Amino acid sequence: MDWVEEKMEKIRIVIRNLPVKKALLAYLLLAALTALILSGATMRICEKWTDILIERQDTAPVIVYTTEGMYRIYEKNHAGLTDRDRKVQLLLEQVMYWCPYLYATVSSLVFGALFYRKRLKRPFGILEDAVDKIRQKELDFTISYESRDEMGRLCGSFEEMRKNLEENQKEMWNLVEEQKRLNAAFAHDLRTPLTVIRGYSDFLIRYLPKGAISQEKLKTTLKLLAEQAERLERFSGTMKSLRSVDEIPFAPERRKTSEIKSRIQGMADALNAAGEVEIRYRHEGTENELLLDEDLLMEVLDNLLSNAIRYADSRVELETKEEDGMLYLFVSDDGPGFSEDALKNASKLYFSEGTKEEHFGIGLNLSAVLCKKHGGRLSFANRAWGKGAVVTASFALTKEI
Repeated sequence: MDWVEEKMEKIRIVIRNLPVKKALLAYLLLAALTALILSGATMRICEKWTDILIERQDTAPVIVYTTEGMYRIYEKNHAGLTDRDRKVQLLLEQVMYWCPYLYATVSSLVFGALFYRKRLKRPFGILEDAVDKIRQKELDFTISYESRDEMGRLCGSFEEMRKNLEENQKEMWNLVEEQKRLNAAFAHDLRTPLTVIRGYSDFLIRYLPKGAISQEKLKTTLKLLAEQAERLERFSGTMKSLRSVDEIPFAPERRKTSEIKSRIQGMADALNAAGEVEIRYRHEGTENELLLDEDLLMEVLDNLLSNAIRYADSRVELETKEEDGMLYLFVSDDGPGFSEDALKNASKLYFSEGTKEEHFGIGLNLSAVLCKKHGGRLSFANRAWGKGAVVTASFALTKEI
């Protein structure tokens, strides 16, 4: 029995995989064969009944139409046909004449319906459901029809189209999300430079009318203001041409350690002038010439400072350190520190613990991307002594003594 079932299954698979044209021809041939068999059987039965009626006649011969398309002559041997027999004989003649047409029509309808149910109904239903789901913008499904005929290939083409639509939808979604991320990063990164500018502006407004600022200090302050304004202009120009955060350019240049220290100290002084929290800065290392993307470093510093200031109670500490071909930037505060959840997810985009109106992830996610672009990484920890968070950013650099 297993062998028979296996053979039958193979036959069913072969029939199922026949091209639609050949399958339709096969069903039509079956319909014609069925009509022919039924017509022959019916006409044979009618002939038998006609022979019985002819045997009752005993007078003049009777001519009867037969299945061979000819007339047969029967000799009567009885008293002749009654009116009832004549009516039966006429009915049998009509049945023999019309039964081929009737069986051909019925067989065509039956086998046509069978062909639709076996070969077209299921794939049409699959495609109809797929079209409805696509119309409703639901693409999380699979189109599957196990056949190698035209309908199977059509379902396969629909599946490829669905996959392309799903990929395009995901790509469009990613583009929208990336644009939102880029806009958020742009708005986020404006805050620290604007705070620096505001701090120096307040400083000048407060002390310049009193004549309490020396010419050298005034010159230095104005230079720092110009640098921040230039940096904002350069940053906004760069962001206009970007489609994603990953496209932020990486352009390392030779910089002296003293120049890096001066810029960081100037930012700390300006933020101290703004009076939000106290910012302390120190550097560990010797004077070197570094191959470093200074703008990228300052972007990371901006983001880390911005987050530290928001969560600090009264003090933020900055430290830079050169070691083993890396520049390390440590930013710590005396705030509540990171929770266990934040330590794992702080750099994820839009992560928030609900304690602030803004998100951790906008600035820290951007900082993680920029550190990676510079060959480093971003890490998070809480202070070993006392409360507060510590964020460490590292940058790979080539230093020349």
